Amino acid sequence: MSRAVELLLGLMLLVIGLLVLASEPLGRWFSGLGISEELLAWWPAMIVILSAFFLVPAGLPGPNRRLRAGMVIPGAFLAGVGGTLLYTSVNDRWPAWFYLWTVIPFSIGIGLYAAGWIADLPAFKWIGSGMAVGAAIAYLAFATAFGGEAFRLVGSVVIIVLGLALVAGGLADRLSRKGSG
Repeated sequence: MSRAVELLLGLMLLVIGLLVLASEPLGRWFSGLGISEELLAWWPAMIVILSAFFLVPAGLPGPNRRLRAGMVIPGAFLAGVGGTLLYTSVNDRWPAWFYLWTVIPFSIGIGLYAAGWIADLPAFKWIGSGMAVGAAIAYLAFATAFGGEAFRLVGSVVIIVLGLALVAGGLADRLSRKGSG
């Protein structure tokens, strides 16, 4: 990883950590300014906008593919988490984090896959797609368990269909090996 990217990511983590640490005093300060709660609910949009500072350069053509690939990973993470925080904040659906936490490994997996695609690194594609699929399955499982009756019904059906597809694929592979052997 480039020293500049390492420095930038380190500074970003320090700022995020300090903001989290100061969140209560900052919340009191903002509420004292007389800003409406409806407007304050849009605070996660800043995280989504921040993701563009990583994603836009990563999407532009340039000579250093590995640097661009390194930028897409935090960009995907910030876009995924920022978008999910925006949804939960605007709709006041904070209990949905029982299952929405899966957006974290999912967005990192998408970022790794995109980095592998940009830098032509097949291992990143495999790891990224595995993380994204695993996070999607975890989302289905947790949304089914904690998301209410509609999630329970739809999630259960999707999990059953996925299981049937895997069983059918495994049986077809086994039968084809027996037929050719």
